[in-house]
Amino acid sequence: MPRPTAFTGPAFATLLGATTLPSAGVAHGVNMPTTCAPEADAAIDEGTTLFHNMMYIQAEALFDQAAEADPQCAMAHWGIAMANFHPLWPGGPTAEETARGTAAAAHLTDMTPGNDLERAFADAAVAFYAPDLESYPARIAAWADAQQAAYEQNPDNVDAAALAALAALARLATAPRGPAGLEVNAAVGDLLDSLHVQSPDHPGVIHYAIHAYDNPALKDRGLPYAEIYDKTAPDAAHALHMPAHIFTRTGDWEKSIDLNRRSAEAALDQAGDVIQTHYAHAIDYMVYGHLQLGQVEPAARLVEEMMAIDNHQVSFGGAYALAASPVRLLLEQEKWAEAAALTPGMHPAIPWQNFPQTVAMRWFAKGLGAARSGDISNARAAVDELKTLHGAMQDRGQGYWSQLTEGQILTVEAWIAFADGDRERAVQQQTAAADLEDEIGKSPVTPGHVLPARELLGDMLSELDEAEKAREAYRATLAGSPNRARALAALN
Repeated sequence: MPRPTAFTGPAFATLLGATTLPSAGVAHGVNMPTTCAPEADAAIDEGTTLFHNMMYIQAEALFDQAAEADPQCAMAHWGIAMANFHPLWPGGPTAEETARGTAAAAHLTDMTPGNDLERAFADAAVAFYAPDLESYPARIAAWADAQQAAYEQNPDNVDAAALAALAALARLATAPRGPAGLEVNAAVGDLLDSLHVQSPDHPGVIHYAIHAYDNPALKDRGLPYAEIYDKTAPDAAHALHMPAHIFTRTGDWEKSIDLNRRSAEAALDQAGDVIQTHYAHAIDYMVYGHLQLGQVEPAARLVEEMMAIDNHQVSFGGAYALAASPVRLLLEQEKWAEAAALTPGMHPAIPWQNFPQTVAMRWFAKGLGAARSGDISNARAAVDELKTLHGAMQDRGQGYWSQLTEGQILTVEAWIAFADGDRERAVQQQTAAADLEDEIGKSPVTPGHVLPARELLGDMLSELDEAEKAREAYRATLAGSPNRARALAALN
């Protein structure tokens, strides 16, 4: 299991605002010490467990039950407010979620929490919904500051510590990518390792540790958590999926496929008016895993089944999966002409104008497919569409995704130059795209880029008969994405 050591690098206080760790007497699991009526208290414990598992819809229903059981229970409204914004999920809450969360925060401001922990947690939830904050990153930062303060004030409470760790990760997720991020992840991981020794069954500790270690440099520290999370929360769709983040980093496709199959089944079993995003998210990871094993038929069947569902939950995660899976199915098979022939129309359940970064994948596939199949006119048209989408992302402050789209533009332009015979420019542009993509990394929402730029550089160098340089590019691809099928095949 992870080692129970304290962080020994830069002071953890500068990252989380905390100076002590919970004592060894903290109980296992979620047991919030509230001043609410017993029935409400029990619902809050269960709702908080679901919140830590990021099962937000189910968590909110339990917090609603707590509010009905005890109208004066501040923690019930804290839970409703927390369940309606989603730390670590890109894109921010919908208008409906914001309205529900804002109403709960308003209730909190009119209530008197019964103890210091309740008061600190209430202050943190209210901070996110402050009316003077306009952007999602600003709201996350305000909540993170207040959540870290709650940990400082309640250093022996495991939920306060776990939420402080989540706050640090959420703040990092909304900040520009850079080398300092790895230091934050390691620091958060050290805190969570210590918490895990004291509360080995706490879902938030296990879950947030997987997020902290979801990167190539720290993936091995995440393996012990990946091996146990599904057993800790065997009915939670997101908990069943999360270990696949680590197994994707290690290239263990069989484990990833199995976990995501269970996750997708749980999401369907628990579906109400909509199919929650957990389903589509799990399917995208399954499609990716099957393709890396050369199992095209099951991957294609999963895409077909997902696309046939008409009541997907509207969210960034769902939009990403619905955009990515059909695209990666073609690109991983090098079906360039079919990729070029993709229609602009996408799944009708999603308001795609809200998610330009997902639409970009469609145009990237069309542009790359067109360039690699000799349809240069349509490849250039795809570049124009990508540049329009890139502008929309910049206007919305979507820094990571706008950078990723810059790399997609460079890639399509590189293959246009290659087709035009300008081989030197083509290699320069594809190298620049690979360097950019490597620098910013992959988002946790995806098992992998729809086709890695470094791998595509290997393809280009192979076609130029620069075999050793091509092998170097494929090996570099595998260093960041172990056991990728195309890179492995190219090296054999």
